[in-house]
Amino acid sequence: MTKQLNKTLGKLGEDKAADFLRKKGYQILEQNNSTKWGELDLIATKNGTLIFIEVKLKSTEDYGTPEEMIGKNKLAQVRRTAEMYLLNNPDMANKYDQYQIDAVCIVGPSGDEVKRITHYENLTF
Repeated sequence: MTKQLNKTLGKLGEDKAADFLRKKGYQILEQNNSTKWGELDLIATKNGTLIFIEVKLKSTEDYGTPEEMIGKNKLAQVRRTAEMYLLNNPDMANKYDQYQIDAVCIVGPSGDEVKRITHYENLTF
């Protein structure tokens, strides 16, 4: 798979996840925030909590689920990137006294069709 196709699919997954979360009452603050420390797919807020959201998309589950792509190392990387984001954005750190890491796992987007979308809240490792 080419890098450009990966970026296109990643954007599609992030857009689908953002739409899904908006319907659940989340306010999306940023999408695809890239730094030298890593990438934060979505940054959102709900009920006074700042939420860093990892999005995983797979076209099928033939070779595993999107959940299997989110292990201890991935969560640690998202946490480090989120902490660097807060250090570099003190206004956000001051506005939100707590944060959490969520994940949205999506299977099967073809056009507007999604076979499954699952939201996991406040992940820890």
